[in-house]
Amino acid sequence: MAERAEAFVRYTADPDPLVRRYAIEAVGLFLADGGRAARIVAERLPAEDGIVERLLVVRTLARLAVRLPETRTTVATWLDDLIDGPERPHVDAPVRLSALTHRTLIDSDRDTADLAPRAITLLRGSTVTPTAVKPCDGCGYCQSSSYVRGRDVAPTVRPAHLAVDWFDPDHLRQEHSPLSSVLRTLHTVLGDRIEDRTALLVAQLTSADAATRYDAIAMAKDLPGPLPRPVLTSLLDLLPDDWAAARIIQDGFSAWWRGSLRVAPEDTELLLDTLYDHMATLRTAYGPDVWASDNALIRTAYQEGVMTLADHRDPRAIPDLIRSLESGMDDWRVLYGVGGYPQAADRLVPLLANGLRLIDPDRPHAPIPAGLYLSRLAELKDPIAIPVITDTLRWAGRHQSWTVVTAALDALAIFGLDARPAHTLVRPLTNAPDDEVRAAARAALDAITDRQPPRPARSKPAQ
Repeated sequence: MAERAEAFVRYTADPDPLVRRYAIEAVGLFLADGGRAARIVAERLPAEDGIVERLLVVRTLARLAVRLPETRTTVATWLDDLIDGPERPHVDAPVRLSALTHRTLIDSDRDTADLAPRAITLLRGSTVTPTAVKPCDGCGYCQSSSYVRGRDVAPTVRPAHLAVDWFDPDHLRQEHSPLSSVLRTLHTVLGDRIEDRTALLVAQLTSADAATRYDAIAMAKDLPGPLPRPVLTSLLDLLPDDWAAARIIQDGFSAWWRGSLRVAPEDTELLLDTLYDHMATLRTAYGPDVWASDNALIRTAYQEGVMTLADHRDPRAIPDLIRSLESGMDDWRVLYGVGGYPQAADRLVPLLANGLRLIDPDRPHAPIPAGLYLSRLAELKDPIAIPVITDTLRWAGRHQSWTVVTAALDALAIFGLDARPAHTLVRPLTNAPDDEVRAAARAALDAITDRQPPRPARSKPAQ
């Protein structure tokens, strides 16, 4: 690659910005003459119109200083000029923020006491105050910020270099703002300075730019330990007016999605109360069936709220769990939460039984595995579930659906002596042709008959 470095030099002036981006990085990586590489890359800054390319120039020069230490002084002087130098058209707040971040990276001994406050000031200067220019025209892209709130509002006008043209909450690994790579690097630089990182995240989460806010939610998941209260509060403040943010935030708290937004025990009540208030607002706007709303973003945001309540065994989730099981709308999600509500077993067990009756013996794992229903019946630990489990065991045995038989036996074992009426049904299965069924039947038989393994004989004391 170094032998072809001259080709990369030529491509840095290519008309196609995508070509220029790769060429700029390649010059920083492969040109052997560090002084020349620094000059070529630095000259691209005033020549580039796009913020992505200008930020790339700053990052490439910082990496060049790490690769070729002899260029460090030149690059450091250049970065200092960007940070504190005069106003120039190509040196705006995002470029200064990137320079500030990367200047610290190439000089580990540099005093960084004021790094976070200066970065926050530059971040705020990188976005503009939203202004109204026209009513929302109802386009698909506006639905997450205007139409879905049930009222006519003006869309937010954001800097062209930061705003996202579309948002897909199912693909959250993609960064939505080009500035976010700089901010993520800044968080790395700050390391264990949690107070500074907290202040920076609050500034990101309260930014006027939606793309910056969405990426900040993902960065909050990287904070070590529980969320600091200011970050948690800023996250929760996004819920009422931004369904896309609500989707990302609640994914982070949901056990189903292995959420990585951890909350301190003393903040759990704040989280659950805020989520419940948000859900109540949605029910007021869209009616009691918002769980099954036609708008996928609202529906998912509401469901994530319900399931986060269910993760914490909050009884306020029960009405929605029951409504979902009754309607069959996304009831697969509910099944992961109902087991935590034994106080509602009298209402939940019949609904779970109905779900089991719909299982096709020839396809016991679709669309919802029978074993999931059975494990939730066992988790409720109410004896009224035992007849439902034994009925399932009976038809599964007739159809030789061995995985369902095993799941039913495991569920009966959890009830212990309460499941003794199933004794005559379980005993023959100790001779079933399936190894797992035989093992599960023996375990269930021991549990429902209270059989204890033989105790080892005591040795006689020495005379």
